Amino acid sequence: MSQQAHNVLLVSACTETTDRLFELFEQCDTGSLRIIVSRDSVDAENQLEHRDFMLAIFDLGSFVTPEFMSIASARLNPMPAIALVSDGTAELIISALRSGADDVFLPSDLDLHPDLFVESMRRQLKRAFHIVEAKRLRENLERSLDELKADHRAAQQVQQNLLPPKEQTINGIRFEYTLTPSLLLSGDFVDAIAINEHQVLFYLADISGHGASSALVTVLLKNMTHRLLRNYKRHSSFDILSPIATLERINRELLLTGLGKHLTMFIGLLDTESSKLVYAVGGHHPMPVFHSPDCTSYLEGRGMPAGLFETPTFEQRELQLPQTFALTLFSDGILEIIDGDNLTDKEENILQLLKGGFVSSFDLSTKLIKADASNPDDVAIMTVSRA
Repeated sequence: MSQQAHNVLLVSACTETTDRLFELFEQCDTGSLRIIVSRDSVDAENQLEHRDFMLAIFDLGSFVTPEFMSIASARLNPMPAIALVSDGTAELIISALRSGADDVFLPSDLDLHPDLFVESMRRQLKRAFHIVEAKRLRENLERSLDELKADHRAAQQVQQNLLPPKEQTINGIRFEYTLTPSLLLSGDFVDAIAINEHQVLFYLADISGHGASSALVTVLLKNMTHRLLRNYKRHSSFDILSPIATLERINRELLLTGLGKHLTMFIGLLDTESSKLVYAVGGHHPMPVFHSPDCTSYLEGRGMPAGLFETPTFEQRELQLPQTFALTLFSDGILEIIDGDNLTDKEENILQLLKGGFVSSFDLSTKLIKADASNPDDVAIMTVSRA
């Protein structure tokens, strides 16, 4: 037991009883105890108000009444209380128990059965120590949780600052997105990067897992793609002009981190001068939905996730764009919330939502994600369009 002094309240006006109790306290062997005696109810109330006690003993044979003990033990709660009753009648014992006593003794037991009383005090003090320790652990846990929440809020702010504007127009192409995390931090990430006056790189990435570790990869992803942009502007590397080369760079650097995280990704390079979309697929599903005046369909393409294999297979394709088009990208969290009995039904329902033409990511998010609902996965929706 801890050697810190612990307060024990002894409420009795009988000197003989208090002297005997002091003798028995010395036999408890439960650490250093500070015995505080109150010989009237006013002092007892004052002590309970201004001190913390591990245990209280109420002598119902003196001025202490069951009513007073009931009030005092309620203030003492959850710490234990022991009652001394003047006689052993069932009525008085039950009254003491109803008043909050955890154990009841007769004054004569202090001499006839001192070992039983000492054992009771040990047991009650041990219980009190456990209560104090549980409270300390709970307070430490709450403090740690508060610190963790504060760290997550700070990390959330960093992640929000890394995201692009929710709506922006680059080279005449409109980009917008919504991102709904299942936790405070998101493992989904989107970006749109102007490379020059007619080319823009955009992507939607879904990092494995949830929470802080996945959010950390989004920071690395932002750094990787913008480093490629800096290299392009310095003419030291032109990987950013190739979605598949960009995906391969991301794969290599993700493996080098040793974080054990991988991601799926759709990455596109849109050239307004040639009106062409070049895109690469890294295990991403569902594929983006392409809408033009003539049709609404999923883009084709396959590929392996990035960050799992040294030499993964990625696929790059090209698409000639009409004057008016809309491209809608989803993270796989959409499949967790959209109606459908199976994957085929869910994909068909997504297609039906977009057959009428362009639907903003905000409207899609509002329609599909219930307010104040907890989502099993992060949900990112990104739209790329030219009216």
